[in-house]
Amino acid sequence: MHNRLDLRRRDRQTCLQPVAVMWCDSNGPDKFANVAALDVSEHGLGLQTPEPLPDRARVVLRAPRLGLHGEALVRHCSRRGTQYLVGLEFGRNMRWRPVSEPGS
Repeated sequence: MHNRLDLRRRDRQTCLQPVAVMWCDSNGPDKFANVAALDVSEHGLGLQTPEPLPDRARVVLRAPRLGLHGEALVRHCSRRGTQYLVGLEFGRNMRWRPVSEPGS
């Protein structure tokens, strides 16, 4: 069942994979974090981070187990307890493709 406020164009699949991210905060220095991916779709990724990422910030991400490496844009960031839920939209040159099951 879809949340009526869910405006995603593509369904996301749950995944719990490590992701390395880099971004610039409002003070200018590059920031790095190893975070957890929560879900993934062809065009985006949901992350859980220990600190907020600025809206519309460009991030560089690397998630080898998901076959992802490139730039993405922060589409939303909201606090959830002591963590933040961040939604990323992949740049033009990055797409996620699910691994096909043998025999399908």
